[in-house]
Amino acid sequence: MMKRYFLSMALGVFAVGAIGAYYASGTEGEVPPYKLVTLEGDAAEASAMQLSGSYIGGVGSKPLELTVEGTKYRMTHSFYEKYLQDNRYLTTHYEDMKALKREHRDFMRARSNVNSFYKDAEWLIYADSVIYGPGNWRAELKVDVLEESAGHVSKHRIELDEAKRTDWIRVEDVQKIGDEIHILAQVRYRAALPADGTTMEFRDYVVDLRSGELLREDALISEKLAVSEGMQRTADARPVTDEVSLTAITSEVRSQPSEYVVLMTARSHTVADEEGKRKTEFVRKQAAYSYRTGQLTPLPESTRDLEANAVVQSEIAGDRLTVLYSDNQSLTIARYNVATGLQERDELTITSEQLGERSIRSASLAQNRVYALLSPEDENKVGFADSRKLAAVVLDADGGKVLYKGEAAYAGPAEKAEEFRKNLLLTNVNGGRS
Repeated sequence: MMKRYFLSMALGVFAVGAIGAYYASGTEGEVPPYKLVTLEGDAAEASAMQLSGSYIGGVGSKPLELTVEGTKYRMTHSFYEKYLQDNRYLTTHYEDMKALKREHRDFMRARSNVNSFYKDAEWLIYADSVIYGPGNWRAELKVDVLEESAGHVSKHRIELDEAKRTDWIRVEDVQKIGDEIHILAQVRYRAALPADGTTMEFRDYVVDLRSGELLREDALISEKLAVSEGMQRTADARPVTDEVSLTAITSEVRSQPSEYVVLMTARSHTVADEEGKRKTEFVRKQAAYSYRTGQLTPLPESTRDLEANAVVQSEIAGDRLTVLYSDNQSLTIARYNVATGLQERDELTITSEQLGERSIRSASLAQNRVYALLSPEDENKVGFADSRKLAAVVLDADGGKVLYKGEAAYAGPAEKAEEFRKNLLLTNVNGGRS
């Protein structure tokens, strides 16, 4: 009876997978192929560029990703990728994670947090957190250490003292300094009184590499203190919203050793006057943290007048922090030395007009390159931008030079080009991650 049950279950899974594969293969031929074609510059600079959007012809909208190689429709994922593989993101977006899966398949199995890895010539480490409850509420760090020369994996489980007042713990970075493992986590605590709300902070949990003993834990930033200065406190203003967020900016290559991490706090504070008119103040602060010294060094604030809806993207390569501020009209690039805490040069601002277009629809920072999707139409135009008019550009983040410019084109028979191009909706651009 039990064997019959397992056989039925296996056949059911197979049938669902077969049906999914049938529909995927059956519909793939009905969707048009597109590709990114070069208008000017070096086509190699666009090799990591990904445009995302949808094909809106026929029945329903079909999500897609478009590159110089062609088009990948997301509906073509296999049944296994779509439903059973819990860490597919690692293998499809990060080249170093693909390599780790090839070299250490057993160790990498079911590892889903890309921020939890550390890798050097001798050690591969994965650290994550788990909270158990509500009957027996407790929090725990799980640290698995592979010593490559010995092929031995040590598994450490560390119970945290503050678990009874912890809502969640999210690991943001893992690094090894000497014989110590540093686990940077964002932690949110339950307040003693409900009226006090919640508090969040970054904590550096330091664990002995060999024994797995928790040596110490350091609180790095209290978000309520970090971004509270300078906010409006007038009697005639009524608070509407007050939102605070924390972000850890880590090495651009996720498994690469780095002594530094940059911690950013942001606060959006909106008030309304007696007539209901709203005003939003926005504050961002950044500080570089050295795992080796334990020093937290504030970085200079941006000279750009930031608004709550400005997009900020950052990456660290060695001692250099690059920050991209973007909105519909301009891109601003700032550079900092995280070892000294100094800004390397004046901020560089590039407008959409300087790039030959009227608005910036999307922008992305990756590997010292800025990727942007530009439109000749004003950003206030009602509805979606016409993708036949959009331009995709790659800029050098050092000096803002345009290295590549291209556009999306239909890659099928010429007589169908206009019909299929008008049904292409592009919304975002990204640079490939390593």
